[in-house]
Amino acid sequence: MAGRIVLFVHGWSVRSTDTYGGLPDRLRSEARRDPSLGIDVKELWLGEYISFHNEVRVADIARAFDAALERELGPALERGERFACITHSTGGPVVREWLHRFHLRARRRSALAQLIMLAPANFGSALAQLGQSRLARLRTMFEGVEPGLGVLDWLELGSPESLALNLEWLVGAAKLKRAGLLPFVLTGTSIDRKLYDHVNSYTGELGSDGVVRAAAANLNFTWITLTQEPPRADAKATRGASAPELIAGRAKRASGTPFGLVEGRAHSGEARGVMRSVRDDERSHPTVAAILDCLRVQDGRGHAAAAKAFDAHNRAVMARQRVETEDIPGPFDRRYIHDPCAMVVLRVRDDQGAPIKDCELTFTAGDDDPDALPPGFFLDRQRNRRDPGAITYYLNHAKLAGAPAVMQGDEVLRAAQPGTKTLGLRVTPYPQDGFVHFLPCVLPAGTALLAAIRPHQTTVVDIVLKRVVREGVFRLTRERKAEDFTKAPPGRPIE
Repeated sequence: MAGRIVLFVHGWSVRSTDTYGGLPDRLRSEARRDPSLGIDVKELWLGEYISFHNEVRVADIARAFDAALERELGPALERGERFACITHSTGGPVVREWLHRFHLRARRRSALAQLIMLAPANFGSALAQLGQSRLARLRTMFEGVEPGLGVLDWLELGSPESLALNLEWLVGAAKLKRAGLLPFVLTGTSIDRKLYDHVNSYTGELGSDGVVRAAAANLNFTWITLTQEPPRADAKATRGASAPELIAGRAKRASGTPFGLVEGRAHSGEARGVMRSVRDDERSHPTVAAILDCLRVQDGRGHAAAAKAFDAHNRAVMARQRVETEDIPGPFDRRYIHDPCAMVVLRVRDDQGAPIKDCELTFTAGDDDPDALPPGFFLDRQRNRRDPGAITYYLNHAKLAGAPAVMQGDEVLRAAQPGTKTLGLRVTPYPQDGFVHFLPCVLPAGTALLAAIRPHQTTVVDIVLKRVVREGVFRLTRERKAEDFTKAPPGRPIE
């Protein structure tokens, strides 16, 4: 079997190939020790791309990646040789954008055999919004570079570009697998406390590696649409009409991408970084072990088996990492309980496809009561700057759905979490009066939404509200006498 070419693609704001650490050399050594890995040790390529110029976007990098492949590897790929690609952080979305743009949409066959993504920001990173702040811009200015706003736009939670790519993955992933591509996602959920920024709590966020949430890395996700029922005349309603309920459509799931937690690894850093901490030696390393497991997979059957194996591995890792004790100066240590978390991206649109920029969203449980939700389940909320109708919620899944007690020896660190059996959503859009407006509505607390939210995964919820247009927006009259028609009342809703 001819050896595969291996490409490495780094993440955002990287300026040197030392970001890859000893991983390329380590893989070369592993391939020499184990020829069955099928790696051509003479064909290891390190990617270098520009992300810190504001005008550069992810689509531009994908386009340049395609050109670089043709320029450097064109003859080899034309001979039928294939390559594996190992990415870190933003490198994952870059290569996925390339796959969709230059292969799925163009109907070109890809020479990519395996895509192994380390800590990929597939659904973005909560830190991206902070990277666009004035303070971040000042810092990068003093360092002589730009912050890379074009890439940060993509990486911001709930960005139109990331959601478009991921929803395309619902169908595209199966097509890519049939064409011979085997994708994998590997990420850590540990925090390197030495890199923790006390001003920015996201660097020590539960369920993340300090930069990317496990739920944002995972390509196994759910998409569900909630559609407001048509408005109907309602004499008791303040506006003469109501449309009180959201109707849940059938949930669609992207599944089958092996997802592995790399024990004890953080996003970056020479000590614990999922990639940079690798050394070219014979000592065991969890990242190397996971990558080798991926490289050994050669077909769809092995790919499915790898997904099951990683699921079992993840449960064991979560059990071992459930309680973290940080040794700090003084008589008391800090203890952290690592619960599995979930991300929910809520996009609010009207039935014409326009974003609704002013809207209150409230989760409910029981008898549609927000106070019936388990305490502590809510962790974070972030609104997308370019699309205010997209809001990303971050939830503690163990506290939401229920979890057993957390023990350390005979000591009970936390009592059992009862969770909730139902979950609903209250939507209060604005404006609620005038010539064009919206009506409040609810998804009654039930099991559909709760079942769509899974640990270490993202759920995309599209909420479609009816745009109420009143007769007064356009009238016909035979009256010849001049009058100021802008003072006329809005009239009844147009059906």
